[in-house]
Amino acid sequence: MSKLKALTLAALCIGLAGCAASQRAGDTTTTTPAAANKATGAPGAMTTTSGTAVGNLAPQFQLTQTDGGQVSLDTLRGKPAVIVFWTAWCPLCKEEAPHINQLAAQYETKGVRVLGINIQDSEARTAGGVREFDIKYPVARDADAKIAKLYKVQGTPTVIFLDKEGVIRYTGNELPKDYSTQLDALLN
Repeated sequence: MSKLKALTLAALCIGLAGCAASQRAGDTTTTTPAAANKATGAPGAMTTTSGTAVGNLAPQFQLTQTDGGQVSLDTLRGKPAVIVFWTAWCPLCKEEAPHINQLAAQYETKGVRVLGINIQDSEARTAGGVREFDIKYPVARDADAKIAKLYKVQGTPTVIFLDKEGVIRYTGNELPKDYSTQLDALLN
């Protein structure tokens, strides 16, 4: 393996495994004006390009939830969704969990689906994280980080907003300050 490939692989592993502390400096929102137009139903709102950028159709996935149920991108379609990638050892994930709980309490009754995806923790550690963080929304396990890699997660937590068609409308390492405005637009 070349030195460049080895360094690239190491950087990917460190980025995926690391808590997103360095990304808390306010550089988290990747919503673009074009994406905002798409979120509000402006012409040309549908995209068929699959990927992880704002405006792309989110990649397909299927996972088992901690309650034993199955969840996939297809089961999230039809209503807006919020996906939160997290780990049980991440202090920023613990800090963000009450905010996600508040969002879930406010928006699940309006039709927004909220899903936590735990990355690479054991079943016991995931359950411990759910208890310790007092997570109130459904959680699925990504035991081998396959979905996190597919979604190019770079640090935890990673928060993703999807519109009704499964198109990515926001991605960042924390809830955006205007999350209510963004979710209300996705509901209309």
